Amino acid sequence: MKRMASKWGLVSALFALSVHAAPPEPKKAEAKAAPKLVVVGPAMTQTVFALGAGDRVVGVDDSSGALPEASKVRTVGYQRALSAEGVLSLGAGLLLGSAEAGPPAVLEQLKQTGMQVETFANEPTVEAARARIQTVADRLGTPDRGRALVAKLDEDLARAAGRVTAAKGTKPPRILAVYARGAGTMMVAGSGSVADTLIRLSGAVNAVGDLKGYKPLSAEAVVAAAPDFVLLPAGSVESVGGAEGLARQPGLSQVKGWKLVTVDDVDFMGLGPGLGKAVGRLQDGVLPAAGKGGGK
Repeated sequence: MKRMASKWGLVSALFALSVHAAPPEPKKAEAKAAPKLVVVGPAMTQTVFALGAGDRVVGVDDSSGALPEASKVRTVGYQRALSAEGVLSLGAGLLLGSAEAGPPAVLEQLKQTGMQVETFANEPTVEAARARIQTVADRLGTPDRGRALVAKLDEDLARAAGRVTAAKGTKPPRILAVYARGAGTMMVAGSGSVADTLIRLSGAVNAVGDLKGYKPLSAEAVVAAAPDFVLLPAGSVESVGGAEGLARQPGLSQVKGWKLVTVDDVDFMGLGPGLGKAVGRLQDGVLPAAGKGGGK
C-alpha cells in the first residue's frame, strides 16, 4: 500500500512540474529575404558587384551590360530612358541608380507600385566616390565590405600618386578626352567631367581643361589644345575607326604625333571602386618611363 502511495506521489509531482514548466519559446520569424535589385549606371553596377551583391541583381542598364560581371544579367534599356514595364517585369524590389537614371516620370511610376527607388549623385570627385561606395554598402547591409572597398580604392590611388611623384621633373603629357558614339557624335571632356578627374589623378594635363563639361569637338579647339594623347572609352574605338579614323576628324588631322589611349567605358562614365586601377592603366599609356610600373 505504501509502495502504491509513493508511486502516486511521484506521478503527481511530475504532473505538477509539467504544468508549471515554462512554455516552449515560439519559433523566431524567418529573416525577410533581401530584395532583388535593378541597378542603373555603370559605376553603380560595378559598386554593387564589388560589394558581393551581384547574386541579387536581376537587371542593369545597357551601359552596365558591357561589364564582364554583369554580362549575363538582363538589360532594361538606356539609363536615361527606362521603361516602367521593363523594370517591373523583373520582379525586383529595389532600384539603385546614378543621378542620370530616368526619366523622372518613370521613376515616380515605379515608386507608386511600391518599388523602392534610390538614386545617388554622380559628382566626379574622389571624395564623392568614397561616400557613394559606403552609402551603397550601408544600404545593402554590407558596411564592412564598403569600408574594405574604400580602403582598397585609397590604396590604388596612393600607388598612382607615387607614380606621379616619380615622374616629377618631366613635362606632363597633354590629354584630349573624347566621348564618341560613332564618327558623327564626338564631344571633348573639359573640367568637371569624369575624364578630367582621371587625367588629373594620372599626373597629366587636360588639354581642354579651360572648357566646362562636354563640348562638341571642333577643329579650332583641338588645334589649340595640341594634345599628346587622345583618350577614348575602349568601347568607342571601333565605332570611330580606330586611330586612323580619329586622324581624319577635324583638328586631329592637323595635329601631328598624338597617340591613342583608352580606359574601360565604365571608368570614362563614372567613378566607382575601379577608379584607382583605371588611373594606373592610364598612367601606363601616358607617363614617361620614370613614372611607369606598379599600376596593375
